[in-house]
Amino acid sequence: MTGDQAIHSQISAYAADFLKEHFNEAPSETVVFFKAPFLLIHFKGFLLAPERLLVGQGESTRVLESRDLLLNALKEDFLEGLQPVVKMQLNDLFFDWNLEKQTGLLLAVAENEIAEDNFPPPGEIDAAPIKEIIQMNSALSQKKPERTELFWLGPSILLVKRKGILVDIEKELLKNGAAEELRLAKRPLEYRLTKLFNLDSFLPVPVEEIFVDWNFGRDMSYMVLLLERQMP
Repeated sequence: MTGDQAIHSQISAYAADFLKEHFNEAPSETVVFFKAPFLLIHFKGFLLAPERLLVGQGESTRVLESRDLLLNALKEDFLEGLQPVVKMQLNDLFFDWNLEKQTGLLLAVAENEIAEDNFPPPGEIDAAPIKEIIQMNSALSQKKPERTELFWLGPSILLVKRKGILVDIEKELLKNGAAEELRLAKRPLEYRLTKLFNLDSFLPVPVEEIFVDWNFGRDMSYMVLLLERQMP
């Protein structure tokens, strides 16, 4: 096992144990993508029995809200436990869930200024129209970001960082303590990215999953697009 494989294995085990401890169930599969300053943990087969009942009754929002609230309360504990493994200062945690597919994504970020050029698109992908589509979708649901950056972490992982996306009414809602309500309302608007625009035509393979989360205090967001993985 290489050094990178050993680190990935430790991160995977730590994340599974953490979810087991706090949610009383571990995912069936955990996959790690680590390219500093970004650490992604994608897990599958994660839907608790009580959650499955709620989802079946059309109460998915209750499941999402309870998960969000719990992980928000545990952010610092999760990052503190990861830092000895990755050996870098992790400053923020973003997360999102796909209840239909029973998957989820955790994104830990170190506060390093990094250039898009350090994470170029693979092959012959033209990043310009992809960025334009993302900005158009943002403008449709909130406003055009003041800054949009694309980071390709691999041939099937596109990380999008946007800053300056909140409109005035959203800022007022946040002042009134409506952060979780805003998060739950905004996510479906982000997921429609591939439906409203012909994004897949600019990619080598279609988008399989979209995850998105915000740091409202810093008026910024991370979106992760997972492309279908090509079989060897």
